[in-house]
Amino acid sequence: MTDMAFRPPVTLRGRYVEAVPLEREHVAGLAEAGRDPEVWRLLRIGPGRTVEEMTALVESFLALQDRGELLPFTARLRATGQPVGIIRFLDIDRPNRAVELGTWVGRPWWRSPVNTELKWLTLRHAFESEGAHRVQLKTDVRNERSAVAIERLGAVREGALRDHTRLPDGTLRTSVYFSILADEWPAVAARLESLLRRPWDGAPSERPASP
Repeated sequence: MTDMAFRPPVTLRGRYVEAVPLEREHVAGLAEAGRDPEVWRLLRIGPGRTVEEMTALVESFLALQDRGELLPFTARLRATGQPVGIIRFLDIDRPNRAVELGTWVGRPWWRSPVNTELKWLTLRHAFESEGAHRVQLKTDVRNERSAVAIERLGAVREGALRDHTRLPDGTLRTSVYFSILADEWPAVAARLESLLRRPWDGAPSERPASP
């Protein structure tokens, strides 16, 4: 088995959204997507509500990418090219074939197929292209919406780390950890594909697009 790479350039295309390499030219569109303060309230990163804030966030991600520690994507709608958020592979542990997946999307796309398809695209890349054994996800213990969405994927709740990190506003965050293992991926993939076959805003009900 070859070593995991998780290095650019990688582009992942679905039916509704695509994940393209994060670039500086995406800053203005990402700032627009992230202008609602509620997006950032419980996140460890950001905020990215303005062009200045988003510039700092994007620069930090690109620096980590240059060191091989992060693989970030701009998530954008395929129909219009409009940025809707950032999804990234982080905590890349190549010897142990483990990685974490982190996502934020703008509030207008919460509870839509956008986040579901982004997870399907990136999880498929991790397990089927990179040969990952474990993909980890985590969320603030107070973020019930996010926890429900992660469990809806089929991820297994593992436990919580109490007050383990300080948020940008100075408060301490307890994070709930979830994971998906390689032998669980086929069932998770089938579940996500079933969810994505549901119509959305008049879109035809068909299987997710191939990459």
